[in-house]
This record gives sequence, structure tokens and C-alpha cells, in this order.
Amino acid sequence: MRNLFFYLTYLYNMEYGIADMHNDILTATDCPDLAALAAETEACVCAIYTGERKFAQVRRLARSFFAERRSGQYLSLEDASYLDGENIEEVCGWRPVCVSLTWNKENALAGGCMAEGGLTQRGERVLRILASRGIALDCAHLNVRSFYDALDIAPRIVCSHACLYARHPHPRNLKDSQIREVIQRGGIVGIALVKAFLGGQGDAEAVFRHFDHGVQKFGIGGFCFGTDFNGTDDLPLGLERYACLETLADRFLRAGYTKKDVRRLYFENLLEYLSANDCIYEK
Repeated sequence: MRNLFFYLTYLYNMEYGIADMHNDILTATDCPDLAALAAETEACVCAIYTGERKFAQVRRLARSFFAERRSGQYLSLEDASYLDGENIEEVCGWRPVCVSLTWNKENALAGGCMAEGGLTQRGERVLRILASRGIALDCAHLNVRSFYDALDIAPRIVCSHACLYARHPHPRNLKDSQIREVIQRGGIVGIALVKAFLGGQGDAEAVFRHFDHGVQKFGIGGFCFGTDFNGTDDLPLGLERYACLETLADRFLRAGYTKKDVRRLYFENLLEYLSANDCIYEK
């Protein structure tokens, strides 16, 4: 009853709504509460992070998600190192919003942000099949070499959760030249709420500065939230839940953004991307 009261109060007070490009709820707990997540978000892309899991475990997680998902919830795959000729057609049938080839290290598909290798031959084959099915490459976690190796193969590219290298030079962050490539291809960049990526004090002001740099340089339509909730403990103080993001909106307004601008960044941009790229599906 207490949780129900919290969510009803949250919805009543919520002015802008929230859409999230990356939440790790599916692999953060054995019993993900997708109903509670639906109460907090207008839309949410839920990632299956591979880690040490075998493909059979990933399949079970995907099937569980589709059995339990609520309206406005979508699937993505993080570190799809298991993809090969035997399972890729099945995975394409899940219609993930996006697929990342790596996590931070190098694997059989490509090089992660903490490694030096580029896109492998197997990675190229996988990426061509994903592209032919209209599934976007998620460049979060890719190193720069693999990112540019993939550009000629992947017509759709997004970054589900990262920050901006121009604001803080972390290996997980995107350089302006990469952001330009993503946005020119109709993609979107999810700003992560991870202190290590944000730099500085890693606080609400830093989150605003990353958004603002991107908007001023590339326009307001290419950015959204990719919180990484349930995927990190390194969250900015006071921004540990979706409800907290309402207070962050004041920083945008004080800087001259309109309420319409805030709504675009908070949820409309991501909803428009999902709709334009045929990601909307019903249970």
C-alpha cells in the first residue's frame, strides 16, 4: 500500500514525464517490478546485460520480459557477444530497439571502450544482419575504432547511455564527432546519470551541462535520458530515482529553456525516435 501511495503521488505531481533509453532492471534483480517501472516512466528501454550469462539465460530473460512487460516498455541488448549464425534470427525476432556489441572489453565482435581492437569479421557479419532487419547499433561501450568501423555498415546508430567527452574526457563518453555521426543518421543520445562519466562534482549541474553542450552544438532533438538506473551505484546525489528528475528541470528553465524544451528532452524526443523507427509494439 505504501508503494502504491508513492507511485500515485509521483504521477499526480509529475509535470514533464520521463522516458529512459537505458535501464538495467532486467538483470539487476531476480524479480524486476515492471509494473512499478511503468508507473514511473512514459517509456523505458529495458536492457538485458550479458555479463557472464550464456545465450540460454539471455533467452529466458527476454521471454520473461515479453510475458511481463507493460505498455511503453521496450527491449535492448547490452554486450551481445553471443550473437552468431545460429541464434541471430531468433534475436532479431525479439525486435530489440538497439543492440550493443560489447561491454568495456574486447570480445568476438568488436572492441570495447577499454580495449584497442576494432570490428571483427564476425562482428561485421552480425552487424549486417542486424542492419538488414532495421535494428539499430548501440554504440555505448564501443571504442572509437570500432565505432568508425561500424559506420559504413550500420545505417541506424544510437547511444543508449553515455555522457559527452567535450565536457569530461572519459573513455565511455562520446566525442563531438561521434555525436554528429549518430544524429546525422537519425539517432539519439541518452545522457547517463553516472558520476564517473559526468566529471566535476558529478551532480545535477553536471547533468545539465552535458545536456546543454549537446543541445547548443547539435540541436535539441538528438538527446534524451539514458539513466543507467539499476546498472550503477555511481549516481549523482539527489538523482537516484525518476521522481528526482523533476527538480533537475528547474536548472533548464533557469538557463532559458522553455517547458516545451524540457518535455522534449525528458520524454518526447525518445518517444518520437521509437515511433519513427518502428519500435512501438503492443503486448
